[in-house]
Amino acid sequence: MNKLLFISTNDGSDMRINKEIKTLSKHTDIYFLGVGEYGSNNYAKKYCNEFILIQEKRNSLKAIYKQIKAFLKLKRQYKFNSIHIINEQLMVFFYPWLFKQYVVLDIFDSVFMKKNKPKNQLKLIKKLVYAPINYIFVTDSNRQSLMPDFVKSRLGLLENYPNRYKGDYEKNIDALTIFYNGSMNNARGTVFLQELTDKYKDVKVIMAGWLSDDNTKNFAKAANVKFRGVLTQLEATKIAANEVHYIMCCYEPSNQNNINASPNKIYDAIQTHTPVIMNSEVKVSSFVKEKNIGIILSSFSNYNVDAVYEELKNRKDSFSFNKENAKKYSWESIEHKLLVAHKILN
Repeated sequence: MNKLLFISTNDGSDMRINKEIKTLSKHTDIYFLGVGEYGSNNYAKKYCNEFILIQEKRNSLKAIYKQIKAFLKLKRQYKFNSIHIINEQLMVFFYPWLFKQYVVLDIFDSVFMKKNKPKNQLKLIKKLVYAPINYIFVTDSNRQSLMPDFVKSRLGLLENYPNRYKGDYEKNIDALTIFYNGSMNNARGTVFLQELTDKYKDVKVIMAGWLSDDNTKNFAKAANVKFRGVLTQLEATKIAANEVHYIMCCYEPSNQNNINASPNKIYDAIQTHTPVIMNSEVKVSSFVKEKNIGIILSSFSNYNVDAVYEELKNRKDSFSFNKENAKKYSWESIEHKLLVAHKILN
C-alpha cells in the first residue's frame, strides 16, 4: 500500500486535519508527525499507521528542531509516495528535503496574508517558498484569487466543509444560547460575548476548543458560560444542532488572513440549521447574508449591543436551511479532490 507523510503543528485534534486523514487513510497508509501531548484529544491517531507527536511548545525552536529530526528519521525508514504539509510557515523548515518528494501544501492560514502581502506582492520570495511544492490547496475561491499568478496551474480548492450531519435538530432550549468553539480569543469574539452576557444575564454561552488568551480563559469560567473542552467534530456538531441558537463566527479585521477567512462554522450552520453571528468586515459575510444563514454585526468592534440582543432574540427562528445545501456544502461532496491531488485517484 502507498505511504503518505502528514506534517502539522497540531496534535491530531483539529477538525479539518481529522477529515483529511480519515479520507486519505482509506486509500493509503498514514504517518502523522505533529506537535503536542499524547492524550484523548488525538482523534486522528486511530487512522494512522504511525502517530508521532513532538512533546514541546508549539512553534518553539526546540519543537521545530525535534520535528525535523523525526522527519529525517521517517524518511530513512520509509519511502513516501507523497507528503501533506500544513501552511507555508511550517513547510519552510523542511524545505531542503522536499524537492525530491511529491508535496501537497495545505494552506489554512497563509503567512503572506497575515502580513497583508496577497497576490503578486513579494513575488520573488513566494517563488522561492513555493518552488518544491507540487500542489497547493486553499480553502475558498476568494483566497484562491489572492494567491500569486505563477502558482495558479498547481492550485486547487479544498473547502472547509464539515461532514454531512444526519442527526436530530431539536433545540429544546429556553435561554438564548450561543456556541463559541474552535480557536477562541479576543480576535474571534470574546469581547463581544463578554459585553453581551454582562448586560443580558439570560444569554448563555457554550464553549469548546482552544482558549488562546488570558481574557478568554477567564471568560470560560463565567457564571453563564459552560466550557466543554476539546471535542470531536461530531460532538461539536451535535451541540450546534440541539443545544444552541447561534454559532459565533467573528474575526477581527486586523489582516488579510482574517478579512478573507473561510470558517467551517458557516457550513456547520448549514448542516445543523443553526445561524452564525459574523461581522461585516469578513468578506464571506456576503454569502451568509445571501443565504440567510446568520446575523451580520455592523462591525467587529463598533456595534449597538442592545440592538444586537433584540435581533438575536427576535430572528432566531427566521433563517433558511435546506437539504440541497446540506448535501452541496459537505465534506463528502469534495473529499475526492484530496485523493486526486495526492494522485490516489485520477
